[in-house]
Amino acid sequence: MTLRKSLLISALMLAGCGRMDRETEFRSVLPTKEMVEVKTPEKSGQALTAEGDVHGQGKGELSEFYKLTRGTTVLVNGGTLLVLGLVDAVTEHRPTTLTEDTAVWGPHTEALARNTWKLTVKKTGENTYSYAVSAKAKEADDSAFVDVIIGTHTAAVDEAGEPVKGFGKGEFTLDWDKAATLPEHDNNVGRFTVKYSRQDDKSAATVDAAFRQVRDENDATRRADADYRYAATPGQGGQFDFKLSQDWYRAQGSTSDAKESLTIKSRWLESGAGRSDIKLSGGDLGQEQATASECWDTAFASRFLTASFAFPQVQYGAEASDCAFTSAAYSSL
Repeated sequence: MTLRKSLLISALMLAGCGRMDRETEFRSVLPTKEMVEVKTPEKSGQALTAEGDVHGQGKGELSEFYKLTRGTTVLVNGGTLLVLGLVDAVTEHRPTTLTEDTAVWGPHTEALARNTWKLTVKKTGENTYSYAVSAKAKEADDSAFVDVIIGTHTAAVDEAGEPVKGFGKGEFTLDWDKAATLPEHDNNVGRFTVKYSRQDDKSAATVDAAFRQVRDENDATRRADADYRYAATPGQGGQFDFKLSQDWYRAQGSTSDAKESLTIKSRWLESGAGRSDIKLSGGDLGQEQATASECWDTAFASRFLTASFAFPQVQYGAEASDCAFTSAAYSSL
């Protein structure tokens, strides 16, 4: 063998070793927790929930609207972690089918489980992929599979043109109504859709989430819609918008169950100091609107509170000096 030929063969072998294998490629284009997680400033040791009435407890106390913002992220992150948990459980195994443009994991049934799962990932274009998590009753025919989760992903790539795990953009939908047809399922109803983008560890991360026809927490017999929009840039803080449509307001003596729209826009600096601006409109309010604003400091203590309605009674602080953001900005959701 000539020296030139041996060098050529060595070069080809090295190139082949550096190329991402198909199984790794298909795994790398599935969404990760880091890609879709909504992150807000955190107060260590403090249990923050969205329960209870929304009102300022007093200047210097833990901001109620900060607590609401922080607590509401649990709803979004809870849905995304459920999706990722299903995906991770299936992909712990080796693919049962692997071709140039498709990888299939399963069908797989966990020990003692009544549901059988399958994940199909397809390459649909240059760095673009679609996937579906399907399920059926363990004893049912394969024709009984239903798509519980469907999604698409456009991968961010490295200098070699390979997909980078944890970066890119895409969307997925979890269909709780379809999941409810399976032998094992939770009590959720409706659909949950997430659109996300995170191109690298320095650029802005965005997550838009929509809950459609989910169970109304105030009335289990009714369905409700909710929208969430998150954006954060490393080192620059972030913002989180959410919109909830429920029967929030009812005039004295009224029996109307019309839904009002509650929107909240929260903004914060990297230090944690931030502001929430709230608007209630529609439904029984007619052409009127109710607004409120609260600002908190780096310790998440309330420093400024104002409202256009009678409740809360206490209003305090100076917007110009007590707010990280000195003017109101209401959500466009």
